[in-house]
Amino acid sequence: MRIHILAAFAALALALTANPAFAQPVTSERDDVERVESSDPEMNAAIETAQQTLPDFLAMLADPPRGVSQIGFKFPLGGWEHIWVHDVRRDGDYLTGRLSNVPMQEEWKQNERVRVPLSEVSDWAWMDADGVMRGQHTTRVLLSRIDPQMAAAIAESFGWKR
Repeated sequence: MRIHILAAFAALALALTANPAFAQPVTSERDDVERVESSDPEMNAAIETAQQTLPDFLAMLADPPRGVSQIGFKFPLGGWEHIWVHDVRRDGDYLTGRLSNVPMQEEWKQNERVRVPLSEVSDWAWMDADGVMRGQHTTRVLLSRIDPQMAAAIAESFGWKR
């Protein structure tokens, strides 16, 4: 079984810079998808790290520091297509928001509202006031697997030193 870890990997990463609020859909066309085996140890470790550090994200979400932007989270839509969500709110043991990308699954639409149990969050992200992207654990894994120029552009747009 394969899981689609990062629908819109490149498009999302590059569009985040142009979309500081991360409040609008990134694109209206289906994006490239990075396919990763569900047994991939690096990706599973990244998802586990995202889950373990989810309390940090939730604390930020409850009281966002001044200058925070690009708040989002990722979850396995349909159990396999890991997709980003924007316009994030907490609702008890759930996160709600809107699908940021065009899903591969035709029964879902970009910008459609979703309600996701905290236990299903596979990654989270937010840009701090200094322009450094926090979280993005799965993206960090994928950077070593994509074109080096694209990886450098993404890292730079996220304020990451490489």
